[in-house]
Amino acid sequence: MTKRTRNGVLLLLMVLVALSVSAVAAQDKSLTIWTVYNSDSPQNDQDKWMAGLIKDYQAEGVTLKNVTRPFDTISTDLNLALLAGGNVPDVSYVSAAALSPFAINGTLTDLRDFIAQAPWKDDLDPVALAGCTASTGEILCIPTTMATTLTYYWKDAYPNGYDGSIEDLADDTTTKYAITGKSADVFGFDVFFFPLMTSYGVKFADDKGLASWAAPEAVKGVEAIRALYAAGKIPDTALATGFDYENNFKDGSAGAFMAGSWSYVFLNPLKTPSGKEYPADSTAVEKALAAGDLQLAPPIHTKDGKPTTSLVQNGWVIPKDSKNIEGAKAFINWDMTTARNVAYAISYGGLPTLKSGLADAAFKTPYWTGVAAILEEYGAAPPTFFDSDTAKQKFADTVVDLIQHPDKDILSTLRTAQDEYNAEIAAARGG
Repeated sequence: MTKRTRNGVLLLLMVLVALSVSAVAAQDKSLTIWTVYNSDSPQNDQDKWMAGLIKDYQAEGVTLKNVTRPFDTISTDLNLALLAGGNVPDVSYVSAAALSPFAINGTLTDLRDFIAQAPWKDDLDPVALAGCTASTGEILCIPTTMATTLTYYWKDAYPNGYDGSIEDLADDTTTKYAITGKSADVFGFDVFFFPLMTSYGVKFADDKGLASWAAPEAVKGVEAIRALYAAGKIPDTALATGFDYENNFKDGSAGAFMAGSWSYVFLNPLKTPSGKEYPADSTAVEKALAAGDLQLAPPIHTKDGKPTTSLVQNGWVIPKDSKNIEGAKAFINWDMTTARNVAYAISYGGLPTLKSGLADAAFKTPYWTGVAAILEEYGAAPPTFFDSDTAKQKFADTVVDLIQHPDKDILSTLRTAQDEYNAEIAAARGG
């Protein structure tokens, strides 16, 4: 090989290396993220937060593509995408309650080493971190917000005080409806059925993630809901899909509202049963609370049992099949600062998972101190179903059907639904 040829080969190799480095650098500057937030056409504070986050991160020189998935299917969508080996995000929003199938299938990156080196590791709330930890000790998500479920109620709808027990609701309110709130779908399970049935002593799942809800305690809970519905104290909208159920509280025709702590973002405009109005923005709840018209309470419960509220926790996960794992970690590190964690928590309607964020003035208001007190006193981890969304949907559909068809036997219907879910899980596990 002549000197000229050798130099030419070396130059070609240098060009190829440079092109390769440029390709990797270009890849590292692009990140795909899945969330439940509509950043393209923001409709609420959560969407606006996501749009702002993308803008800020892209100012760092990274192209951040947000793929919006439905809130009630994102976990299933992600699980199926990972199992199929198709196009998956680099980072995804996840509910900590839905981690079981990912842990069993081994499709998410174990983040223990990442957290050990993270600048925010000592600031992370240990309770929040526990919610992201699998039984194997693997940490599968970085917790970002903690929220809970509760009841809003109008003070003038309950002149004798709000008891909150389902047995007394029909007699205590001066409004047309005693209470409203979603009972259909996964969301209905979280805000209505889980808190109420747990107060009766129902154990929803066993240690294998199988359903165990067909029990006498659940029968008592369904009987109480049937009685309240038969008395005309629950609107039909509460049994339907969609979000029309909110309107009965917003217009003052329902005395109480089963909700998540994040519901204040959407709950506006407001009108009290006596006709006082609050604005059509996310300040309505805080203003009504400050005026004394609105009150907070734990979720409805049986008067013989302790109220229970769900610990609802969200986080970031990194799929093992991510094309840019290092870029995903860089994004999470960038996001996990006190200011950004606080901004996310406020927009979502939850508490920050960085302990330093709790010192922010935003969480010293009557609303957030009330939410934190309810969570601290009544908080409970959600059931660990193998397939969380499918189980919750199955239970909610079954109970709504039982409410609408009072001639059906409660225990046998619950057992049928339980057996169907467990059979699906057995089939999915291959036996």
